Amino acid sequence: MHEIERHRIILGEVAERPVVTVAQLVGLTGASEATIRRDITALNDEGQLRKVRGGAERLHGGENNGMRSLMTPAFEEQRLQNLAAKRAIARAAAELCAVGESIIVNGGTTTYCLGPHIAERKLRVLTNSLDLALYLIGNGDCQVVLPGGDIHREQRMVVSPYTNDTVIEHFYATRFFLGAHAIRRQGLIEGDPVLIKAEQKMLKQAEQVIALVDGSKFQPRGSLILCPLTQLDRVITDSSAPKEACDMLRDAGVIVDVVEVEPES
Repeated sequence: MHEIERHRIILGEVAERPVVTVAQLVGLTGASEATIRRDITALNDEGQLRKVRGGAERLHGGENNGMRSLMTPAFEEQRLQNLAAKRAIARAAAELCAVGESIIVNGGTTTYCLGPHIAERKLRVLTNSLDLALYLIGNGDCQVVLPGGDIHREQRMVVSPYTNDTVIEHFYATRFFLGAHAIRRQGLIEGDPVLIKAEQKMLKQAEQVIALVDGSKFQPRGSLILCPLTQLDRVITDSSAPKEACDMLRDAGVIVDVVEVEPES
């Protein structure tokens, strides 16, 4: 397992519970105790957790007050929220992909869950998600393409500051799978204008635009519109999505797939 993937798991576990032990992390990652201890030390030095005897603990309140590179919630803070729904949505989305086709996937915790389901499909994948790119490089046989730009550590995304990005402009896909901060009558909502600028470039490069949003994304939040509903071809959500919201999407001409979520053991 790659170091970044181990760090993702460690931070996710620390976010979920106050203290996590080395033994628990060894079981989750399959890494040695020595490797996990080095990882904890590195994350402690970066100010992302506190190293304690036998493991690590979450930072409290304002202790981790380093500058956030984006205004949207950090990847690690969101990864475990509604995880079963995100996995079910990703599984359904992957079934739309034919072997060997080209797709675009934006960064996010739901789209990251696509990894295990598309890894063996020999796809050509353009993504601005470092986590998804690393997963696909280390697993399966997809060809991975990254756009140019700046790396934002908290979101683990490549965000291009350039008006013209030749990588994106020369990549044409059958489908663009994207997550969002929220979805409402006005369209897909994002939390940061830098993200919107980067992802609007990718919107133009796919035949179909498919939003992957769990039921919590229908709550009112954010005010920056990534794209109107008229640009969406399909929305895949879970059974916790409000019926009136699904009806609103269908009235706008959007195909809505609702997946059932099985409780995870």
